[in-house]
Amino acid sequence: MKTGLKILVWTLMLVSIRGVACTCSVPKSLKAIQDYEFENSECIFIGEVLELDSYRSIFKFKVVESFKGEEIGTVYSGKYDKMCGPIIDETGNWLIYGNFNDENQIVINHCGLTRSFTKPENNISATNPPPPPTPNKKETESEVEKQITDWRLKAKSDLESEINRLRRRTE
Repeated sequence: MKTGLKILVWTLMLVSIRGVACTCSVPKSLKAIQDYEFENSECIFIGEVLELDSYRSIFKFKVVESFKGEEIGTVYSGKYDKMCGPIIDETGNWLIYGNFNDENQIVINHCGLTRSFTKPENNISATNPPPPPTPNKKETESEVEKQITDWRLKAKSDLESEINRLRRRTE
């Protein structure tokens, strides 16, 4: 009887863990996920994050430039999911993709392209990180640092290109 109870408890734990987990699919290309985000977002804009409450996963921001749905200068509160990201973790300018909830908050799209201007590489849906070092290959520290620097530069370049594409798309 005790063995059956243990199996039941373990099964319930595994099922509950699986229910909380988030799975973000790997996009075919950056353009494919950009097109998907554009079609499935009520609002897309550059917003200045003014305040953060990481405990409650909410933030306050002002629309700086709008590509879809919102007027420049409007101040909103927003919400993100800590489990499925992207996570708003700093003030400053962000490219934001989202939808409104019943409380008129903008909810960041799960696994989406929302990212900061200062650290766009933190969103791996937008820019794939460099591969880990090969076990049998001796890479110098400067080679690894160069890969990381190149990755960060590519993330910034991708963000700039995406903003330019959004501007052209909404002209």
